[in-house]
Amino acid sequence: MAGLVAGLISLAGCVHQETVQVRHLTSARYLPSRYVQVYRKAPEGPYEKIAVLEATGQPDTPRSQLLGSIVEKARELGAEAVIVEDKSQPIGNPLVMNPTGGMYSVNPGMQMIPRFRATAIRFATEPSSSGE
Repeated sequence: MAGLVAGLISLAGCVHQETVQVRHLTSARYLPSRYVQVYRKAPEGPYEKIAVLEATGQPDTPRSQLLGSIVEKARELGAEAVIVEDKSQPIGNPLVMNPTGGMYSVNPGMQMIPRFRATAIRFATEPSSSGE
């Protein structure tokens, strides 16, 4: 009975964890990396794309938590960095009509569905030239 209760408690703790969907772009597999850098645009220099990661959370999910899930999954895949795109979407209409002036304005209380897409990458190593 105690094992069943412990199992249900651990299962309940997993309910709000984000699932990161992975689409591998290479057949190569790597050891988990120690650190993962986060970029908003492609970094300078050569790199190899190893996977595309996507995660979507509930409207009340903090974006930092969702991004952390992506970074952790990238680390497990051996990525050295991720190039992140914010694909979050508003719930409902982001514009509301102001009845007094008839103009539209942005809804300040708009909830968003947080969603990130990231490309997991490894930096290309420069071949060393011998004989220098």
